[in-house]
Amino acid sequence: MTNECKATLPSLVEIKVTKSECPAMPAGDVLILEGPSINYEKSGSVCLTALNAIYPWVMLTRFGVKTSVLDYDEQQDCYHAICPCGIVGFDIRNITI
Repeated sequence: MTNECKATLPSLVEIKVTKSECPAMPAGDVLILEGPSINYEKSGSVCLTALNAIYPWVMLTRFGVKTSVLDYDEQQDCYHAICPCGIVGFDIRNITI
């Protein structure tokens, strides 16, 4: 079995918590995704409800799609997303090592 998800670049995505009223994901926390996997050594806590809700923006970022229709911010070179509870804001961007 092959892992086709990992074969496509870009594969490093940073999800940064920019504002938060949630103790599960405090402001300043960062998640690092390497392909479809979370790098737990470089990441803070993970709310699966929030991650599931913002995953469409994660996929756009992983594959280099930039569209203002889904709130891509060219000046900050990232997508802005909000968790379904409306209390955590994220910036989602490609990163390099």
